[in-house]
Amino acid sequence: MIFKKANIVCNDLYFKRVVQAFVCLLLFAACSPEKKPLFQLLENKNTKVDFVNRFLETEEVNLNEYLYAYNGGGVAVGDINNDGFPDMYFNANQSGNALYLNKSKEKEQISFEDITEKAGVKGFSGKNYWTTGVVMVDINHDGWLDIYVSQMSGYKGFTGRNLLFINNHNLTFSEKAKEYQLDLVGYCQQAAFFDYDKDGDLDLYQLNHSVHSPEVYLNTNLRNKRDPLAGDKLLRNDNGKFVDVSEKAGIWGWAAAYGLAVGVADLDNNGFADIYVSNDFHENDYVYFNQGDGTFLEKSKEATTYTSNFSMGSDIADINNDGLLDIMTLDMKPDDDIVRKQSAGADPFDIFQFKLSFGYQAQFPRNMLQLNQGNLDGKIGCRFSEIGQLAGVDATDWSWSTLLADLDNDGLKDIFVSNGIYRRPNDLDYINYTYQKNVKKSSSLKLSQMMPSGAEHNFAYRNQGNLQFEDVSQAWGFSTVGYSMGTAYADLDNDGDLDLVINNLNALASIYVNKSNAEENHYLKIQLKGEEKNPFGIGAKVEIVTQKGTIVQELQPTRGWLSSMDYILNFGLGAIKTIQEIKVTWANGKVQVLKNVPVNQILILSEINASPEKPLPEKAKQKLWQDITEQSNLKFVHQENSYSDFANERLMPQMLSTQGPKVAVADVNGDSLEDFFVGGAMNQAGVLYLQRNEKFVMGNLQAFMADKQYEDAAIQFFDADNDKDLDLLILSAGGQTNEASLTPLRLYLNDGKGNFSRSPKALPLLWSNKSCLVTADFDGDKRMDIFVGVRSIVKQYGISADSYVLMNQGNGEFALETSEKTAVFKNLGMVNAATWLPKSKELVVAGDWMPITILKRDANGTFSKRIIEHTAGWWNCLKACDLDNDGDLDILAGNRGINSDLRASTENPVTLMVKDFDNSFSTDPIICHFRNGKERLYEGLDEIKKQMPMIQNRFHEYKFFAVSQLKDIFPEALKKNAVIKQVETFESLQLINDGQSNFQIKVLPKQFQFAPIYAFCTKDFNQDGKIDLVSGGNFSGFKPNLGMMKASVGTYSQGNSKGNFNQIPVHQSGLNMSKEVRDIQAIRLGNRDCILIANNNEHIQLFQFFKNQQ
Repeated sequence: MIFKKANIVCNDLYFKRVVQAFVCLLLFAACSPEKKPLFQLLENKNTKVDFVNRFLETEEVNLNEYLYAYNGGGVAVGDINNDGFPDMYFNANQSGNALYLNKSKEKEQISFEDITEKAGVKGFSGKNYWTTGVVMVDINHDGWLDIYVSQMSGYKGFTGRNLLFINNHNLTFSEKAKEYQLDLVGYCQQAAFFDYDKDGDLDLYQLNHSVHSPEVYLNTNLRNKRDPLAGDKLLRNDNGKFVDVSEKAGIWGWAAAYGLAVGVADLDNNGFADIYVSNDFHENDYVYFNQGDGTFLEKSKEATTYTSNFSMGSDIADINNDGLLDIMTLDMKPDDDIVRKQSAGADPFDIFQFKLSFGYQAQFPRNMLQLNQGNLDGKIGCRFSEIGQLAGVDATDWSWSTLLADLDNDGLKDIFVSNGIYRRPNDLDYINYTYQKNVKKSSSLKLSQMMPSGAEHNFAYRNQGNLQFEDVSQAWGFSTVGYSMGTAYADLDNDGDLDLVINNLNALASIYVNKSNAEENHYLKIQLKGEEKNPFGIGAKVEIVTQKGTIVQELQPTRGWLSSMDYILNFGLGAIKTIQEIKVTWANGKVQVLKNVPVNQILILSEINASPEKPLPEKAKQKLWQDITEQSNLKFVHQENSYSDFANERLMPQMLSTQGPKVAVADVNGDSLEDFFVGGAMNQAGVLYLQRNEKFVMGNLQAFMADKQYEDAAIQFFDADNDKDLDLLILSAGGQTNEASLTPLRLYLNDGKGNFSRSPKALPLLWSNKSCLVTADFDGDKRMDIFVGVRSIVKQYGISADSYVLMNQGNGEFALETSEKTAVFKNLGMVNAATWLPKSKELVVAGDWMPITILKRDANGTFSKRIIEHTAGWWNCLKACDLDNDGDLDILAGNRGINSDLRASTENPVTLMVKDFDNSFSTDPIICHFRNGKERLYEGLDEIKKQMPMIQNRFHEYKFFAVSQLKDIFPEALKKNAVIKQVETFESLQLINDGQSNFQIKVLPKQFQFAPIYAFCTKDFNQDGKIDLVSGGNFSGFKPNLGMMKASVGTYSQGNSKGNFNQIPVHQSGLNMSKEVRDIQAIRLGNRDCILIANNNEHIQLFQFFKNQQ
């Protein structure tokens, strides 16, 4: 304990009481029992499960020869003898599969009997075979679960075919794949059975993977060329015979489809089962939306902005109880920063761009959690926002199976991840040194055995609500290190919680029993009894309505990695004791509803008691916002010039050249109708739009066409020459040059009729990369002055630039204020945003690597500066408005957002050091962050040494660089005279004004933190007397190792006049702003309230608000 002496008065009695209380606290802590883990790993001698997926590497089969040699096997769980206890089937790649009968009912503890030989289900074994995935399914609809096993064949001498074991009802099975035309051959990975055409029977999606060959590095326009071994297949069930309808149904099957996992669910809530395919390497993941006519539409680019690079296991479930099913995919991003810096990661920028040019979608090597935003455009499909980093689940190392399930029965779905790679082929020392040194003198097997081990513990994340997950791996009992692959959940002992079964590589299978307390957290188990050809009810959706919300599950057994789950649905309920309503929507559309259902029971529901759903005869509800861009005659498309900031500055974290477009709204021709100007990119003229007859027409563009070589970064209408009309000020920038003549301020004078001409001598030439402007009467002479914010100096990222004040001379010209009165504007920072508070006459500015700063001009004309503490961030925009309706202006501040692995706090800030560290006559911006309490470089060795070759001389191997902290790489002597800047928060904020320019910081809700915010728009759109809020953002110009941040679909929130807002989900509001928004401005079109949305490198949009649709 540390006692500070200042201002502490302590008498003897007080001190004694403090000591006594402290001693009691210590004694209580010592006597308190240690909390037991949620899961207990059972000993195999007690469970009688001795299965091992034993793989022996050979010259013919190792990772150098077969890239999926260490992918392990799956596990299926289901009740094969209908005794009410789930049984287990394990796959082994080459050593023979195993079936275990659950004997827990007899033994009164979790125990199994190996009945493999008696049941006849060992399958193929030996060096000529390779077994992958498994699923239990009632293929012949006799009420007994059968077993379908996928086989890899047609490569490396592997023969065999897929196997179908039909249940004989007496603990024996007969292999009959050929009879059902399911004896498939190829690079088979896993199967999913579901009724895609709603004819009542179960069809099959067969997922296949690919192998490296010249044919797989192709342009995406060749996706329709089918490969018989690697291509996925959709097989329709025609009276018990499975027929390939892949092409007819719209399923791709080309050679580059590295399918590793498949999930089935009704993603867009249209009543038809959709398909999500996780693809490895460069191929996109596939999102197949079921069109309801027997065909699918692949819309991965429309549904997702980016996906995992090396997508592995996946699962689909509703993680936030909003009734929409979300998706998680796994990748190989290490959670340990040391391992991360020893491993190959994201593509370099040029490779990343090359893949995009071939038609591939943006992909990043990390786990992805795709949050379902619903249907946003009324077409087939839905939209997802990727929030894995915001949720804290993006990095679990080399991971295989992810399962989204309520493991602690609190009503929220948690996350389990199986983990570990037998040998780590992406180790950079192995790739660059070990392999290169030995490739010519060592065998393939020996080269493989030189790879380091990647043994890891499994991960568990507890759902905390509000899209946040807590890593509880150790607390829940997952500390064992190894190589865990296929995983399934089931209530093995029928006590109301989910246990876990794991297939490990070269180790005994694991069974983890769940020790949840049913008295604290209640549950409900539901067993579905379907009709006719789908007796287990695959595809049924169950919704449980409680006083705390609605919990949704869809019965789809194929999940995770090569595995299938039990058919009993388990719902955790927390403290809830009575369920208000249960609604079952069966796969064929029939509906069944139950009311006031008790908890802590197993409920058997039969489809025979369901009724055909009767759709309500109401018209589709119109959304609050509607896109009226086309009917308003707006055709402007912003077109960025081709330029890479990283070519000039390798270590800068983001591009600065994509700031536009911005929009300014005003009545420029005196007709009492609002017009607007939208800025252009370099070599693209901005456009003036005049309002006529509730549409827009282009105004006179001659003056703007003459200046199209400049990039428009900020725009403002104001009366520059006091002639009672509005002139146009445009700030040129682009981040490509510091030359004042190439980035001029431009003033266009209005003739009063909306015709503009440039005033060439009105403004001084200003050096460096400008970003924002404010027009206000700074000196009280009733003339509008100008503040010009400057963000950066080209080729000197991180160095603070001068910002400027231009004083209005009264004759339409402006002079640069250079006296000591504006000294605070020198080296002000990387200013990117500014706003004016007229009542207090304060200029508020913010930007990259700087706090929100308030500049105030005193009676003598001198500006002083104060900062709002703990607000250093990467600020993009500021908006002054009265959020709490108290008569003063508060501030909305748009930051980078927290959906990134670059995390900052006051205690652990992100730091930027700038200096010419290697005396190469160029500055080196070095970003550092804290990991596990230690300050470390964010960049890896490859990027650092390209910028500073001297680093290579100090670190000859990646492992030495990886373990080094900042102080080891840049000692104090080297950091001397470096510019140091920090970020304390990446959260977007509200700053609530107390009337005296003191600001209370309030963090905006999670949905505002999905991506950088570039624009706010505030107005009482619904005319309830309270300010409403629209925000938008997204940014794709980060380096690939930081990844794009484009998860936002925008927000529309209705205010309560106390600074709080009720956000309306986008699929309800209709205000879809999923592009890269750079500006939002309110505008009246006739008598209609609208907003203009300016998107980078995209169409401008106009949305109208419909008040009567609330």
